Amino acid sequence: MAKTRFGAVADRFHRMGDRVRTARQTKGTPLSVALMIIVLVISGMGLFAFSIAAQRTLQDVTYESVDGDLNRALSGWATNQDIFSVYGNRTALPPNDFWVAWIYPDGSTSVNPGRNENSSPNLEGLYANTGPRTVQSTDDSTDKVEWRAVATSVSDGRIIVVAKDISRESTILSSFAIGELVIGLIILVLLALIAFYAIKRTLRPLREVEETATAIAKGDLDRRVPQWPVNTEIGSLALALNQMLERLQQSIVELQEKEDQMRRFVGDASHELRTPLTSVKGYAELYRSGATKDADLVVDKIESEASRMSLLVEDLLALTRAEGARHEEKPVDLLELNLSVASSLRAAYPGRNIAVKSEVTNVPMVMGDAARLHQVFTNLVVNALKHGGEDASVEISVGEGTLVRPSGPAPSVVVNVTDDGVGMSEKDASHIFERFYRADTSRTRATGGSGLGLAITKSLVESHGGAISVSSVKGEGTTFRVEIPMTPVVE
Repeated sequence: MAKTRFGAVADRFHRMGDRVRTARQTKGTPLSVALMIIVLVISGMGLFAFSIAAQRTLQDVTYESVDGDLNRALSGWATNQDIFSVYGNRTALPPNDFWVAWIYPDGSTSVNPGRNENSSPNLEGLYANTGPRTVQSTDDSTDKVEWRAVATSVSDGRIIVVAKDISRESTILSSFAIGELVIGLIILVLLALIAFYAIKRTLRPLREVEETATAIAKGDLDRRVPQWPVNTEIGSLALALNQMLERLQQSIVELQEKEDQMRRFVGDASHELRTPLTSVKGYAELYRSGATKDADLVVDKIESEASRMSLLVEDLLALTRAEGARHEEKPVDLLELNLSVASSLRAAYPGRNIAVKSEVTNVPMVMGDAARLHQVFTNLVVNALKHGGEDASVEISVGEGTLVRPSGPAPSVVVNVTDDGVGMSEKDASHIFERFYRADTSRTRATGGSGLGLAITKSLVESHGGAISVSSVKGEGTTFRVEIPMTPVVE
Protein backbone atom coordinates (compact mmCIF):
# COMPACT_ATOMS: atom_id res chain seq x y z
CA MET A 1 0.00 0.00 0.00
CA ALA A 2 2.87 2.38 0.80
CA LYS A 3 4.39 1.77 -2.61
CA THR A 4 0.97 2.37 -4.17
CA ARG A 5 0.66 5.70 -2.37
CA PHE A 6 4.21 6.63 -3.27
CA GLY A 7 3.57 5.67 -6.89
CA ALA A 8 0.45 7.82 -6.94
CA VAL A 9 2.40 10.82 -5.64
CA ALA A 10 5.18 10.27 -8.19
CA ASP A 11 2.62 9.85 -11.01
CA ARG A 12 0.95 13.08 -9.95
CA PHE A 13 4.29 14.93 -10.15
CA HIS A 14 4.99 13.30 -13.51
CA ARG A 15 1.62 14.28 -14.98
CA MET A 16 2.05 17.82 -13.68
CA GLY A 17 5.47 18.01 -15.35
CA ASP A 18 3.98 16.69 -18.61
CA ARG A 19 1.26 19.33 -18.53
CA VAL A 20 3.81 22.08 -17.92
CA ARG A 21 6.04 20.85 -20.74
CA THR A 22 3.08 20.46 -23.13
CA ALA A 23 1.77 23.93 -22.34
CA ARG A 24 5.22 25.39 -22.83
CA GLN A 25 5.68 23.60 -26.15
CA THR A 26 2.26 24.50 -27.59
CA LYS A 27 1.47 27.90 -26.13
CA GLY A 28 4.50 29.59 -24.67
CA THR A 29 7.97 30.69 -25.56
CA PRO A 30 11.01 29.52 -23.58
CA LEU A 31 12.06 32.14 -21.07
CA SER A 32 15.60 32.28 -22.45
CA VAL A 33 14.30 33.01 -25.97
CA ALA A 34 11.87 35.63 -24.68
CA LEU A 35 14.63 37.37 -22.72
CA MET A 36 16.94 37.28 -25.74
CA ILE A 37 14.24 38.85 -27.90
CA ILE A 38 13.55 41.55 -25.31
CA VAL A 39 17.25 42.37 -24.92
CA LEU A 40 17.85 42.53 -28.67
CA VAL A 41 14.70 44.58 -29.37
CA ILE A 42 15.50 47.11 -26.64
CA SER A 43 19.17 47.26 -27.67
CA GLY A 44 18.21 47.63 -31.34
CA MET A 45 15.78 50.43 -30.54
CA GLY A 46 18.42 52.17 -28.45
CA LEU A 47 21.05 51.87 -31.17
CA PHE A 48 18.58 53.06 -33.81
CA ALA A 49 17.62 56.09 -31.72
CA PHE A 50 21.29 56.85 -31.08
CA SER A 51 22.12 56.51 -34.78
CA ILE A 52 19.29 58.84 -35.78
CA ALA A 53 20.39 61.39 -33.19
CA ALA A 54 24.04 61.14 -34.24
CA GLN A 55 23.14 61.37 -37.94
CA ARG A 56 20.91 64.37 -37.34
CA THR A 57 23.56 66.08 -35.20
CA LEU A 58 26.27 65.53 -37.81
CA GLN A 59 23.94 66.76 -40.55
CA ASP A 60 23.05 69.87 -38.55
CA VAL A 61 26.72 70.61 -37.86
CA THR A 62 27.62 70.06 -41.51
CA TYR A 63 24.75 72.17 -42.85
CA GLU A 64 25.48 74.85 -40.27
CA SER A 65 29.01 75.14 -41.63
CA VAL A 66 27.74 75.28 -45.23
CA ASP A 67 25.03 77.78 -44.29
CA GLY A 68 27.67 79.96 -42.66
CA ASP A 69 29.62 79.99 -45.94
CA LEU A 70 26.44 80.89 -47.85
CA ASN A 71 25.52 83.74 -45.52
CA ARG A 72 29.05 85.12 -45.63
CA ALA A 73 28.90 84.97 -49.43
CA LEU A 74 25.65 86.95 -49.43
CA SER A 75 27.17 89.63 -47.27
CA GLY A 76 30.46 89.65 -49.15
CA TRP A 77 31.79 88.55 -52.50
CA ALA A 78 28.44 87.39 -54.00
CA THR A 79 27.21 91.03 -54.06
CA ASN A 80 30.24 92.19 -56.02
CA GLN A 81 29.64 92.87 -59.71
CA ASP A 82 33.12 91.56 -60.41
CA ILE A 83 31.86 88.00 -59.96
CA PHE A 84 30.45 88.25 -63.49
CA SER A 85 33.45 90.03 -65.02
CA VAL A 86 35.33 88.34 -67.86
CA TYR A 87 39.09 88.05 -67.64
CA GLY A 88 40.57 86.94 -70.87
CA ASN A 89 38.38 84.11 -72.11
CA ARG A 90 36.98 83.11 -68.73
CA THR A 91 34.55 84.50 -66.19
CA ALA A 92 35.83 85.05 -62.65
CA LEU A 93 35.23 81.95 -60.52
CA PRO A 94 33.64 82.10 -57.08
CA PRO A 95 35.53 80.36 -54.27
CA ASN A 96 35.20 76.58 -53.84
CA ASP A 97 32.04 74.90 -55.23
CA PHE A 98 29.69 77.88 -55.25
CA TRP A 99 27.08 78.77 -57.85
CA VAL A 100 25.89 82.42 -58.03
CA ALA A 101 22.98 84.07 -59.82
CA TRP A 102 21.55 87.58 -59.88
CA ILE A 103 17.89 87.89 -60.83
CA TYR A 104 16.96 91.39 -61.99
CA PRO A 105 13.54 93.02 -61.64
CA ASP A 106 12.92 92.69 -65.38
CA GLY A 107 13.40 88.88 -65.13
CA SER A 108 16.85 88.74 -66.70
CA THR A 109 19.61 86.84 -64.88
CA SER A 110 23.35 86.75 -64.53
CA VAL A 111 24.77 83.33 -63.63
CA ASN A 112 28.22 82.22 -62.61
CA PRO A 113 28.21 78.37 -62.42
CA GLY A 114 31.61 78.27 -60.80
CA ARG A 115 33.65 75.12 -61.26
CA ASN A 116 30.67 72.81 -61.87
CA GLU A 117 29.45 73.71 -65.32
CA ASN A 118 27.55 70.41 -65.73
CA SER A 119 25.04 71.02 -62.97
CA SER A 120 22.92 73.84 -61.61
CA PRO A 121 20.49 74.02 -58.68
CA ASN A 122 16.73 73.83 -59.14
CA LEU A 123 15.46 77.11 -57.69
CA GLU A 124 11.76 76.21 -57.74
CA GLY A 125 10.38 76.65 -54.26
CA LEU A 126 13.30 78.79 -53.12
CA TYR A 127 12.15 82.12 -51.74
CA ALA A 128 14.14 85.19 -50.84
CA ASN A 129 14.93 85.95 -47.24
CA THR A 130 13.73 82.53 -45.96
CA GLY A 131 17.09 81.03 -45.08
CA PRO A 132 19.12 78.24 -46.66
CA ARG A 133 17.53 75.01 -47.87
CA THR A 134 18.60 71.87 -49.70
CA VAL A 135 17.60 71.56 -53.37
CA GLN A 136 18.27 69.10 -56.17
CA SER A 137 19.89 69.69 -59.55
CA THR A 138 17.80 70.79 -62.51
CA ASP A 139 16.49 68.17 -64.91
CA ASP A 140 18.85 69.27 -67.68
CA SER A 141 21.92 68.98 -65.44
CA THR A 142 24.41 66.34 -66.46
CA ASP A 143 25.68 65.82 -62.92
CA LYS A 144 22.90 65.12 -60.43
CA VAL A 145 24.10 66.53 -57.12
CA GLU A 146 22.54 68.13 -54.07
CA TRP A 147 22.83 71.85 -53.45
CA ARG A 148 22.46 74.04 -50.44
CA ALA A 149 20.95 77.33 -51.64
CA VAL A 150 19.90 80.67 -50.16
CA ALA A 151 18.32 83.77 -51.72
CA THR A 152 18.08 87.35 -50.53
CA SER A 153 16.70 90.55 -52.02
CA VAL A 154 18.61 93.82 -52.15
CA SER A 155 17.45 97.43 -52.22
CA ASP A 156 17.54 97.86 -55.99
CA GLY A 157 15.08 94.97 -56.49
CA ARG A 158 17.62 92.34 -57.40
CA ILE A 159 17.57 88.86 -55.88
CA ILE A 160 20.95 87.30 -55.21
CA VAL A 161 21.06 83.51 -55.12
CA VAL A 162 24.06 81.61 -53.78
CA ALA A 163 24.22 77.80 -53.89
CA LYS A 164 26.91 75.36 -52.89
CA ASP A 165 27.50 71.83 -54.13
CA ILE A 166 27.20 69.60 -51.04
CA SER A 167 27.91 66.28 -52.75
CA ARG A 168 31.05 65.89 -50.65
CA GLU A 169 29.10 66.54 -47.44
CA SER A 170 26.35 64.14 -48.59
CA THR A 171 28.97 61.47 -49.21
CA ILE A 172 30.35 61.99 -45.71
CA LEU A 173 26.85 61.73 -44.22
CA SER A 174 26.09 58.58 -46.23
CA SER A 175 29.38 57.00 -45.22
CA PHE A 176 28.67 57.88 -41.61
CA ALA A 177 25.21 56.26 -41.85
CA ILE A 178 26.69 53.08 -43.36
CA GLY A 179 29.35 53.02 -40.66
CA GLU A 180 26.68 53.41 -38.01
CA LEU A 181 24.74 50.51 -39.51
CA VAL A 182 27.78 48.23 -39.59
CA ILE A 183 28.87 49.18 -36.08
CA GLY A 184 25.29 48.79 -34.84
CA LEU A 185 25.07 45.28 -36.29
CA ILE A 186 28.40 44.36 -34.71
CA ILE A 187 27.23 45.74 -31.36
CA LEU A 188 23.95 43.81 -31.65
CA VAL A 189 25.84 40.58 -32.37
CA LEU A 190 28.13 41.18 -29.39
CA LEU A 191 25.15 42.04 -27.19
CA ALA A 192 23.40 38.87 -28.36
CA LEU A 193 26.42 36.76 -27.41
CA ILE A 194 26.80 38.48 -24.04
CA ALA A 195 23.06 38.25 -23.37
CA PHE A 196 23.02 34.56 -24.35
CA TYR A 197 25.83 33.79 -21.91
CA ALA A 198 24.35 35.96 -19.14
CA ILE A 199 20.82 34.58 -19.57
CA LYS A 200 22.08 31.00 -19.75
CA ARG A 201 24.09 31.52 -16.57
CA THR A 202 21.25 33.33 -14.81
CA LEU A 203 18.63 30.72 -15.74
CA ARG A 204 20.85 27.77 -14.83
CA PRO A 205 19.31 27.55 -11.32
CA LEU A 206 15.84 27.37 -12.88
CA ARG A 207 16.97 24.53 -15.13
CA GLU A 208 18.38 22.77 -12.07
CA VAL A 209 15.03 23.26 -10.32
CA GLU A 210 13.30 21.74 -13.34
CA GLU A 211 15.73 18.82 -13.41
CA THR A 212 15.21 18.28 -9.68
CA ALA A 213 11.42 18.29 -10.08
CA THR A 214 11.71 15.80 -12.96
CA ALA A 215 13.96 13.53 -10.89
CA ILE A 216 11.55 13.66 -7.96
CA ALA A 217 8.63 12.89 -10.28
CA LYS A 218 10.54 9.77 -11.34
CA GLY A 219 10.94 8.69 -7.71
CA ASP A 220 14.27 10.16 -6.56
CA LEU A 221 13.07 11.76 -3.32
CA ASP A 222 16.63 12.34 -2.11
CA ARG A 223 17.28 14.87 -4.90
CA ARG A 224 17.64 18.50 -3.80
CA VAL A 225 18.02 21.86 -5.52
CA PRO A 226 21.62 23.19 -5.34
CA GLN A 227 22.09 25.98 -2.83
CA TRP A 228 22.52 29.60 -3.96
CA PRO A 229 23.04 32.77 -1.92
CA VAL A 230 19.87 33.30 0.11
CA ASN A 231 19.91 37.06 -0.53
CA THR A 232 19.00 36.36 -4.17
CA GLU A 233 15.59 35.43 -5.57
CA ILE A 234 16.94 32.10 -6.83
CA GLY A 235 18.52 31.40 -3.44
CA SER A 236 15.23 32.07 -1.64
CA LEU A 237 13.40 29.86 -4.12
CA ALA A 238 15.94 27.04 -3.73
CA LEU A 239 15.73 27.25 0.07
CA ALA A 240 11.92 27.16 0.02
CA LEU A 241 11.87 24.26 -2.44
CA ASN A 242 14.39 22.23 -0.44
CA GLN A 243 12.38 22.79 2.74
CA MET A 244 9.23 21.72 0.93
CA LEU A 245 10.97 18.64 -0.50
CA GLU A 246 12.33 17.75 2.93
CA ARG A 247 8.84 17.89 4.44
CA LEU A 248 7.42 15.99 1.48
CA GLN A 249 10.00 13.24 1.81
CA GLN A 250 9.49 13.08 5.56
CA SER A 251 5.71 12.85 5.09
CA ILE A 252 6.03 10.08 2.53
CA VAL A 253 8.48 8.17 4.73
CA GLU A 254 6.18 8.57 7.73
CA LEU A 255 3.23 7.46 5.61
CA GLN A 256 5.16 4.44 4.43
CA GLU A 257 6.21 3.58 7.99
CA LYS A 258 2.63 3.91 9.23
CA GLU A 259 1.31 1.73 6.44
CA ASP A 260 4.04 -0.84 7.06
CA GLN A 261 3.19 -0.72 10.75
CA MET A 262 -0.51 -1.12 10.00
CA ARG A 263 0.20 -4.04 7.69
CA ARG A 264 2.27 -5.72 10.40
CA PHE A 265 -0.42 -4.93 12.94
CA VAL A 266 -3.15 -6.52 10.82
CA GLY A 267 -0.94 -9.54 10.18
CA ASP A 268 -0.07 -9.92 13.86
CA ALA A 269 -3.69 -9.49 14.94
CA SER A 270 -4.79 -12.10 12.41
CA HIS A 271 -2.11 -14.45 13.67
CA GLU A 272 -3.11 -13.91 17.31
CA LEU A 273 -6.79 -14.51 16.55
CA ARG A 274 -6.06 -17.56 14.43
CA THR A 275 -4.84 -19.63 17.41
CA PRO A 276 -7.97 -19.34 19.62
CA LEU A 277 -10.24 -19.63 16.59
CA THR A 278 -8.44 -22.82 15.56
CA SER A 279 -8.85 -24.17 19.09
CA VAL A 280 -12.57 -23.35 19.14
CA LYS A 281 -13.06 -24.96 15.74
CA GLY A 282 -11.01 -28.01 16.77
CA TYR A 283 -12.97 -28.65 19.98
CA ALA A 284 -16.27 -28.18 18.15
CA GLU A 285 -15.28 -30.68 15.45
CA LEU A 286 -13.93 -33.06 18.12
CA TYR A 287 -17.27 -33.06 19.91
CA ARG A 288 -19.27 -33.33 16.67
CA SER A 289 -17.25 -36.32 15.48
CA GLY A 290 -17.95 -38.18 18.73
CA ALA A 291 -14.28 -38.44 19.68
CA THR A 292 -15.23 -37.12 23.13
CA LYS A 293 -18.43 -37.17 25.07
CA ASP A 294 -17.22 -34.73 27.73
CA ALA A 295 -19.37 -31.72 26.82
CA ASP A 296 -18.28 -29.78 29.89
CA LEU A 297 -14.63 -30.06 28.86
CA VAL A 298 -15.40 -28.86 25.34
CA VAL A 299 -17.49 -25.95 26.62
CA ASP A 300 -14.78 -24.95 29.11
CA LYS A 301 -12.12 -24.97 26.39
CA ILE A 302 -14.28 -22.99 23.98
CA GLU A 303 -15.10 -20.50 26.74
CA SER A 304 -11.41 -20.15 27.62
CA GLU A 305 -10.43 -19.45 24.02
CA ALA A 306 -13.33 -17.02 23.67
CA SER A 307 -12.05 -15.17 26.73
CA ARG A 308 -8.61 -14.93 25.12
CA MET A 309 -10.16 -13.50 21.95
CA SER A 310 -12.23 -11.06 24.01
CA LEU A 311 -9.11 -9.89 25.86
CA LEU A 312 -7.24 -9.45 22.60
CA VAL A 313 -10.07 -7.44 21.03
CA GLU A 314 -10.32 -5.23 24.12
CA ASP A 315 -6.57 -4.60 24.00
CA LEU A 316 -6.80 -3.74 20.30
CA LEU A 317 -9.57 -1.25 21.03
CA ALA A 318 -7.56 0.20 23.91
CA LEU A 319 -4.54 0.61 21.65
CA THR A 320 -6.66 2.33 18.99
CA ARG A 321 -8.11 4.73 21.55
CA ALA A 322 -4.64 5.44 22.97
CA GLU A 323 -3.27 6.33 19.53
CA GLY A 324 -6.17 8.27 18.07
CA ALA A 325 -8.46 9.61 20.77
CA ARG A 326 -8.05 12.97 22.49
CA HIS A 327 -7.76 12.98 26.27
CA GLU A 328 -8.73 15.60 28.79
CA GLU A 329 -6.13 18.03 30.08
CA LYS A 330 -6.20 18.51 33.83
CA PRO A 331 -3.43 18.92 36.44
CA VAL A 332 -2.33 15.53 37.77
CA ASP A 333 0.00 14.95 40.74
CA LEU A 334 2.11 11.95 39.66
CA LEU A 335 3.35 11.24 43.20
CA GLU A 336 -0.18 11.01 44.53
CA LEU A 337 -1.25 9.00 41.48
CA ASN A 338 1.55 6.44 41.93
CA LEU A 339 0.75 6.10 45.64
CA SER A 340 -2.77 5.18 44.54
CA VAL A 341 -1.40 2.70 41.96
CA ALA A 342 0.81 1.01 44.58
CA SER A 343 -2.05 0.82 47.09
CA SER A 344 -4.38 -0.82 44.57
CA LEU A 345 -1.82 -3.37 43.40
CA ARG A 346 -0.79 -4.34 46.95
CA ALA A 347 -4.37 -5.48 47.41
CA ALA A 348 -4.36 -7.35 44.08
CA TYR A 349 -0.95 -8.94 44.73
CA PRO A 350 -0.78 -9.64 48.48
CA GLY A 351 2.62 -10.53 49.76
CA ARG A 352 4.47 -8.65 46.99
CA ASN A 353 6.73 -5.73 47.85
CA ILE A 354 5.65 -2.52 46.03
CA ALA A 355 7.35 0.66 47.28
CA VAL A 356 6.99 4.33 46.26
CA LYS A 357 9.94 6.70 46.60
CA SER A 358 9.81 10.49 46.24
CA GLU A 359 12.85 12.38 44.93
CA VAL A 360 11.09 15.64 44.06
CA THR A 361 11.50 19.08 45.59
CA ASN A 362 8.34 20.48 43.99
CA VAL A 363 4.89 19.04 43.43
CA PRO A 364 5.30 16.70 40.40
CA MET A 365 2.35 18.14 38.49
CA VAL A 366 1.64 17.36 34.83
CA MET A 367 -1.25 18.13 32.47
CA GLY A 368 -3.13 15.04 31.34
CA ASP A 369 -5.82 12.44 31.86
CA ALA A 370 -5.56 10.96 35.35
CA ALA A 371 -7.32 7.72 34.37
CA ARG A 372 -5.00 7.05 31.45
CA LEU A 373 -1.89 7.96 33.42
CA HIS A 374 -3.11 5.59 36.14
CA GLN A 375 -3.36 2.92 33.42
CA VAL A 376 0.23 3.65 32.30
CA PHE A 377 1.83 3.04 35.69
CA THR A 378 -0.52 0.17 36.53
CA ASN A 379 0.56 -1.58 33.32
CA LEU A 380 4.24 -1.07 34.15
CA VAL A 381 3.97 -2.32 37.73
CA VAL A 382 1.81 -5.32 36.73
CA ASN A 383 4.29 -6.14 33.97
CA ALA A 384 7.11 -6.13 36.56
CA LEU A 385 5.13 -8.28 39.00
CA LYS A 386 4.18 -10.84 36.35
CA HIS A 387 7.42 -11.13 34.42
CA GLY A 388 10.08 -10.18 36.95
CA GLY A 389 9.68 -13.38 38.89
CA GLU A 390 7.58 -14.47 41.88
CA ASP A 391 10.03 -12.97 44.40
CA ALA A 392 10.73 -9.73 42.53
CA SER A 393 10.02 -6.50 44.37
CA VAL A 394 9.02 -3.28 42.61
CA GLU A 395 9.98 0.31 43.40
CA ILE A 396 8.30 3.38 41.92
CA SER A 397 10.52 6.47 42.20
CA VAL A 398 9.19 9.92 41.29
CA GLY A 399 11.79 12.58 40.47
CA GLU A 400 12.55 15.55 38.25
CA GLY A 401 14.46 15.82 34.98
CA THR A 402 14.72 17.55 31.63
CA LEU A 403 12.83 16.24 28.60
CA VAL A 404 14.49 16.91 25.24
CA ARG A 405 11.88 17.76 22.60
CA PRO A 406 12.06 19.22 19.05
CA SER A 407 10.89 22.56 20.45
CA GLY A 408 13.71 22.50 23.01
CA PRO A 409 14.45 21.08 26.49
CA ALA A 410 11.68 21.32 29.08
CA PRO A 411 11.43 20.43 32.80
CA SER A 412 9.77 17.09 33.32
CA VAL A 413 8.57 14.63 35.93
CA VAL A 414 10.54 11.37 35.77
CA VAL A 415 8.96 8.15 37.05
CA ASN A 416 11.14 5.00 37.21
CA VAL A 417 9.46 1.62 37.71
CA THR A 418 12.25 -0.75 38.79
CA ASP A 419 12.18 -4.44 39.66
CA ASP A 420 14.98 -6.71 40.87
CA GLY A 421 13.71 -9.69 38.92
CA VAL A 422 15.05 -11.85 36.11
CA GLY A 423 15.55 -8.99 33.63
CA MET A 424 15.62 -9.43 29.88
CA SER A 425 18.11 -9.62 27.04
CA GLU A 426 19.22 -6.61 25.02
CA LYS A 427 17.34 -7.98 22.01
CA ASP A 428 14.10 -8.27 23.98
CA ALA A 429 14.55 -4.76 25.42
CA SER A 430 14.90 -3.26 21.93
CA HIS A 431 11.55 -4.76 20.83
CA ILE A 432 9.59 -4.67 24.08
CA PHE A 433 7.27 -1.81 23.02
CA GLU A 434 6.32 -3.39 19.68
CA ARG A 435 2.81 -4.72 19.22
CA PHE A 436 2.34 -8.43 19.98
CA TYR A 437 5.99 -8.81 20.97
CA ARG A 438 6.56 -11.29 23.79
CA ALA A 439 9.89 -11.66 25.52
CA ASP A 440 8.75 -15.03 26.87
CA THR A 441 6.00 -16.44 24.67
CA SER A 442 5.05 -19.45 26.77
CA ARG A 443 4.92 -17.55 30.05
CA THR A 444 3.03 -14.63 28.48
CA ARG A 445 0.39 -16.89 27.05
CA ALA A 446 0.13 -18.65 30.37
CA THR A 447 -0.55 -15.36 32.15
CA GLY A 448 -3.11 -14.35 29.55
CA GLY A 449 -1.12 -11.51 27.98
CA SER A 450 -1.80 -10.36 24.43
CA GLY A 451 1.53 -8.65 23.83
CA LEU A 452 -0.18 -5.24 23.54
CA GLY A 453 0.14 -3.93 27.10
CA LEU A 454 3.45 -2.10 26.69
CA ALA A 455 2.49 -0.86 23.21
CA ILE A 456 -0.64 0.68 24.77
CA THR A 457 1.50 2.15 27.56
CA LYS A 458 3.92 3.73 25.07
CA SER A 459 1.06 5.27 23.06
CA LEU A 460 -0.53 6.74 26.19
CA VAL A 461 2.78 8.27 27.33
CA GLU A 462 3.45 9.80 23.91
CA SER A 463 -0.10 11.18 23.73
CA HIS A 464 0.80 13.20 26.85
CA GLY A 465 3.89 14.62 25.13
CA GLY A 466 6.21 12.33 27.05
CA ALA A 467 8.70 9.56 26.38
CA ILE A 468 9.26 6.05 27.70
CA SER A 469 12.39 3.88 27.63
CA VAL A 470 13.63 0.66 29.17
CA SER A 471 16.97 -0.58 30.49
CA SER A 472 17.51 -4.14 31.67
CA VAL A 473 20.27 -6.52 32.70
CA LYS A 474 19.67 -10.24 32.45
CA GLY A 475 19.44 -11.69 35.97
CA GLU A 476 19.53 -8.28 37.72
CA GLY A 477 16.26 -6.54 36.88
CA THR A 478 14.52 -4.02 34.65
CA THR A 479 13.79 -0.29 34.85
CA PHE A 480 11.09 1.50 32.82
CA ARG A 481 11.65 5.27 32.68
CA VAL A 482 8.69 7.57 31.95
CA GLU A 483 9.18 11.32 31.35
CA ILE A 484 6.23 13.71 31.07
CA PRO A 485 6.48 17.53 30.76
CA MET A 486 6.01 19.22 34.14
CA THR A 487 3.32 21.85 34.66
CA PRO A 488 4.06 24.78 36.99
CA VAL A 489 1.88 24.78 40.09
CA VAL A 490 -0.34 27.87 40.29
CA GLU A 491 -0.92 28.86 43.89
